[in-house]
Amino acid sequence: DGKKPVISNEREANAILAALKPRKTFQVTEVKRRERRKNPAAPFTTSTLQQDAAKKLGFGSKRTMRLAQDLYEGIELGKEGAVGLITYMRTDSTRVAASAAGQARDYIRMMYGQQYLPDGPRLYSDGKSKNAQDAHESIRPTDPARRPELIRKYLKDDQYRLYELIWQRFMASQMVPAIFDTTTVDFDFDRFLFRATGSVVKFDGYQRLYKEVREAGEGKALEEEQGLPVVQKGEEIPVKTITPSQHFTEPPPRYSEASLVKELERLGIGRPSTYASIVSTLVDRRYAMLEQRRFFPTQLGEQVEKVMVKSFPDVFNVRFTSHMESDLDKIEEGDVNWRKMLKDFYGPFAESVKSADIEALIGEAHDLSAIETERCPECGGRLVPRGGFFGPFLACENHPKDCKYTRPLRGDRKPAQPTDEICHECGAPMVIRHGRSGEFLGCSRFPKCRGTRSMPTGVKCPKDGGDIAVRRSKKRGKAFYGCSNYPKCDFVVWDKPVAETCPECGYVGAEAKFTKTRGEYRRCIKCANEWDVAPSPEAVAV
Repeated sequence: DGKKPVISNEREANAILAALKPRKTFQVTEVKRRERRKNPAAPFTTSTLQQDAAKKLGFGSKRTMRLAQDLYEGIELGKEGAVGLITYMRTDSTRVAASAAGQARDYIRMMYGQQYLPDGPRLYSDGKSKNAQDAHESIRPTDPARRPELIRKYLKDDQYRLYELIWQRFMASQMVPAIFDTTTVDFDFDRFLFRATGSVVKFDGYQRLYKEVREAGEGKALEEEQGLPVVQKGEEIPVKTITPSQHFTEPPPRYSEASLVKELERLGIGRPSTYASIVSTLVDRRYAMLEQRRFFPTQLGEQVEKVMVKSFPDVFNVRFTSHMESDLDKIEEGDVNWRKMLKDFYGPFAESVKSADIEALIGEAHDLSAIETERCPECGGRLVPRGGFFGPFLACENHPKDCKYTRPLRGDRKPAQPTDEICHECGAPMVIRHGRSGEFLGCSRFPKCRGTRSMPTGVKCPKDGGDIAVRRSKKRGKAFYGCSNYPKCDFVVWDKPVAETCPECGYVGAEAKFTKTRGEYRRCIKCANEWDVAPSPEAVAV
């Protein structure tokens, strides 16, 4: 009767079923057919790359960015040498260089034919994310003609899969829309209307190369709809079964890595360079855990959220983070004075921190019932929670003046290990400590002395004889190896040094290198001589 049906209980559903039961056929009262076009998605931004890699490849955000970094920095392609395969991977722009679009069009015309080519290049101007900066263009292959299969032998499996995904998405973005024939069939009976809708692909267009994947809660794509048989108005369609089903309003599905990154972008939280670290921090700090690729908050995560929101409501909310990102953009553009912005923020924030009882906050966020009766093993004092640079820890109530005893709040951090190294600040022995970026050497007198050094590799610098130690770049946090006498000595290498003797010059020190075509080999850090590494006896077939 033209009204939206409301079936509120089982009795009403059974009454409708009883009215329909005598019917052996339904008559087709209307058939509507129309053509629908589906445009290709824009080339990848950091956010959409992480989302698609999670959906299609099962890669976490951190893994995706590590692989993208490899592809960007360069892969050894035989005689070509090291070649950067993709553009910069931290971007919120969908812009495409006109030259790259032209190269893609030439390739599409040659490989797939003119029918797959739009009248002009698709030049995507910018991204949809809030605060998009557009400093870099979209993530795309540096050479569209470099098909994934042509360079597969040079890539590790994960590198190949990600490059293929980036290449396909970019090439598809320069192709014509996919065309679908959508059919809607209505069946009328008395005052009831039944409707069936289906779609079939008429022309695959860009989907010749690339198809989107949807997660639970995102609805069905056109290409996922089932096609309907050809029927005519007035035709009688036999009834096989009528099956009632009860539906409840369901809560939204839990976040996956893909949907969480999408939500971060929608809310304006973070930047392309921080999405992966935001997501991984949730798991690394045990605020959430991943089960079947979905995030579940842990008890610790719920407690920390509760405590921090209660104590710092102006900072721990979505609006603050989004506004801060916007203010930083305005500072960059010269519209806001950075000193004033810092003063407006830091004054109230410093007061909040000053008035907060850190020990009480830690106690609220963590279950400390197990240590209520525990005493310091060194002096017998009570154990109390403290806040530190690497997070909360337990300390003797007499720490640090009269007692040095401390231990991690969770009992999984390795204890400091003694070494023969001497602290350059105070001359005390150094110990191996464990921080967020891995192992490092720290003074045994910490916190009185805060001397630290990178872990040595056991290889000496060929320039001045200093120890070569692992270091990290300030911009990206990428590990590299440099002389411990920096900045006096600027010697660096990117591959891990090993204490092996060069057969050419006799120097003890070489980079441990590997390529898919050559396998494992060494390069002398002094004379650059290269030699292959013999396979271990276990790897030799007998």
